[in-house]
Formats: sequence, structure tokens, C-alpha cells
Amino acid sequence: MGVVYKICCERCGTQFEHQSGIGVIFSCVGCGESSDDLSPFFCPVCSKRYDPKSDSFSDSLMEVCHWD
Repeated sequence: MGVVYKICCERCGTQFEHQSGIGVIFSCVGCGESSDDLSPFFCPVCSKRYDPKSDSFSDSLMEVCHWD
């Protein structure tokens, strides 16, 4: 189970894909709720940092693909 984000970097214009949750699901020990890995990642060309919880990430997002 995972998510593939298709991004267009707002700094350099590079289009790239970032995969999260590749075989790793984080679960809360207390309630059992699971979530995908929302760690920051970087553009492969200019190294701009993207945080999936930020507005700049939302603005740069082109497509989201969920897979099992």
C-alpha cells in the first residue's frame, strides 16, 4: 500500500514522482490508526524541500495515485 505523488517543482520546473509508504505503514499503538509516511522529500534537480503537509506541496502537486 502506498501513494505516488506527481510533482512539478515550483523552483526549477522539474516534473518528478515521489513514492511514499513503500511497504511501511505506521500505526498508533494506542488506537491502531494507521497513516502513510508523510516525511519531507526533495526535488532531485534543485533539492527544494517539500513537506506533504505544506501549502507549497499542494500548489506543486499534479496528481496523486494510490496503490495497494
